[in-house]
Parts: sequence; C-alpha cells; structure tokens
Amino acid sequence: MITLTAIDRVQAFRYAGMQAQPDAQLSAAADECEKRLLSAVSPRYAERVYPLEQTAQGILCRGSRLVLTGKDIAAHLEGCSHALLFCVTLGEGADRAIRTAAAQDILMGLLTDAMASAAAEQVCDQAEAEMLTRLPDFHATWRFSAGYGDLPLALQGDFLGAVDAQRRAGVCVSESGLLIPRKSVTAVIGLSDKPVEQHRKGCAACNLSTTCPYRAKGAHCR
Repeated sequence: MITLTAIDRVQAFRYAGMQAQPDAQLSAAADECEKRLLSAVSPRYAERVYPLEQTAQGILCRGSRLVLTGKDIAAHLEGCSHALLFCVTLGEGADRAIRTAAAQDILMGLLTDAMASAAAEQVCDQAEAEMLTRLPDFHATWRFSAGYGDLPLALQGDFLGAVDAQRRAGVCVSESGLLIPRKSVTAVIGLSDKPVEQHRKGCAACNLSTTCPYRAKGAHCR
C-alpha cells in the first residue's frame, strides 16, 4: 500500500521554478498546499511483467499489443529478458486540488501543481521499491518513461492496456495522448537474470532537455 505523509519540498520548488530556500510567506503557502493535497490524493498503481521479444518494429512486450520503439529504450533494455511495466497515479483528487487552488490564487495553484508532480515521483519511488521486492530473482534497470529520449508518447494507450490501468488504477488517456488523471506516470523497468549495466540517467534522456530552466543555468534537477 502506498502512502504519502509529506512532500519533497526541494523537488516541488524546483518544479515550480523557485528557490529551494523559501521565505516565511512562501513556506506558509507551501504548508497549506501540502496539507490540502495530502488530504486529496489517493495513490494507486497497476503493474505487470512481460517477456520481451525483439521484432522488426521494436521491442514487443509478448502477450500484449505494446511495442517499445526507439534506440533509447533499446539501449535501456539491452540484456533484459523481461520488463516491468507500471502506471502510478495520485488520483482525481489531486487534479481537483490543483484546480481549486488555482481558482483561489495563482501562487497557490502553481505550488499545488508542483507539489503534485513531486508527490507523483515519490509514489513512483515507493511503488518501484514495493514491486521489486516481489521480483527477487531479477536485476533491475532504472525506470524509463514515454517521452524520454525517442520513446514516443503515442504508445501510452497500448501501455495502459498492457497493465489494465483503467480498471486497476483509474487511469486512461485522452485523444491527445495525455494521461487522465493528470498526475499519473507510466514507466518501464528492464529485468534481467544477470546484473545489467545501469546506463547513466541524464539530460539526454529527458523530454524537457531542450527547454529545461536548470540546464540553461548549467545546473541539473537531481
């Protein structure tokens, strides 16, 4: 079971484009946003492990319609026989909390949205740890999401179908390819019976690499 009792403030302020050391007024606003958000979220996830098969179109998650395409996901899954697919969500309550805060005040809306993004990452961390404890015979890569590198967002529909996300976690995809609820994440973790090379996470794998405000300043988000 996934629970959230606090939100990573440093990461949330980064998502909001703010300094990590806020003044008293901003801290008070963040306290209120965190309190409201924590009372609204209902973290859930859906997952499934699939054997992998290399095809002319890309890497097929055998037994599903999902084909992972692109050189970046191929490199990420090199040496892996299986993949752990999962979808995490904060639930519709997070979306409502963001809308309510934004209607109240621009700053509160911005902070609540940023905190929800940070919270979603924390839920991903918890879910990943929980799932991998049930797979002790595998060595795992880090998680890789659609939109990283050249793995297209267009595969989100097939991805959600592969983990039965709508039924198990209440997550669907819009016609434009956006996940609903908004604060939802899909990810792939490669699994191997042997230790796998942990390809370095970095800006090149991020779908914000060309627009990231931290990279423009010579810094990084992690």
